[in-house]
Amino acid sequence: MESKIFTPKTRKKVLISNDFREVLISHETTIIEQRILVVILSAIKEEQSLFISVKSPIRTKEEHQLSFDDYYEGWANQGTVDFLLPLNDLNPDRRMKNDYIQSALINMATINWLRLKDETINGYKAVPFIIEPGWNKKNIFFKMDKAVMRHLVNMSSYFSIKKELPYQASTSNTIRFLMWLLKYKQHGGIIKSYSQLLKELFIPKEYYEGHYRFERDFLNNVKADLDTFNELSFNYAYSKGNYNFLIYYTKNAVGSREMFSSLNNLQTDRALKYLKKIRKLDDRSLSVLRKLFEVRGYKELAIRLKRKIDPNLIGIDYLKAVFQLLENE
Repeated sequence: MESKIFTPKTRKKVLISNDFREVLISHETTIIEQRILVVILSAIKEEQSLFISVKSPIRTKEEHQLSFDDYYEGWANQGTVDFLLPLNDLNPDRRMKNDYIQSALINMATINWLRLKDETINGYKAVPFIIEPGWNKKNIFFKMDKAVMRHLVNMSSYFSIKKELPYQASTSNTIRFLMWLLKYKQHGGIIKSYSQLLKELFIPKEYYEGHYRFERDFLNNVKADLDTFNELSFNYAYSKGNYNFLIYYTKNAVGSREMFSSLNNLQTDRALKYLKKIRKLDDRSLSVLRKLFEVRGYKELAIRLKRKIDPNLIGIDYLKAVFQLLENE
């Protein structure tokens, strides 16, 4: 059987498997490498879609989710697949020098570029992401090992990003941080200690000489990129060694009715949940408190409530004490 050759397709978004998301977080990739990656992902998106299980209210006994090995048997019996990437697709308007692209391809072909789980040794093995890269004036050619291809189409969990983002971002950290942030999208945000955040991003703790440098040299640039070019971005607040990240849709979001809260609203929701339990408040009292937080702001009001209200007051007595406190200030 003739071997299949993958070529890029016109896509607005590409799909990233959870397996490969972890690679992009843990491995420091250059912007050029990230551009090559999204072009590769655009070429295999249709194959990836075959491994996305569609949830149906009606299940039949005949249903069988396609496995990678089942699908791979339909190709030539080989250990690699072939890719052909036109330079015009990878480098529109000649934004990058060909020498830089070639250097990136050679780097991605080194054995240290990718780390994959190896069940035979109950551990990991280092493998090249691509094999035998070559190029001429019009195209780039390379092969990909079956094990790497399996990594890219394991759609048990996956995320989507705009294909153009690596062409628009000002720093390679943008894709890396977005991959980390997407894990918490369904929660609307996350709180992490600064040390744990660096650990999860595989950044040495001494690299930024403290959180001020981390914000200046990492977070602020990433946030500017995502605010300008992506559908999702984030706000953050730092307090006592912890970062509070809040995810929101930007002006670039199209067709999404879901809206993430502001940072103030997220903090207010958590405070009200705590007060409801500790102060035994009913829904009406909670509604009144929410209005107070909206008017005063979470940060200003929370400081006063934590320090100056008798800890034994509950229910309506607690709410009266809140109003009395605010009236006397």
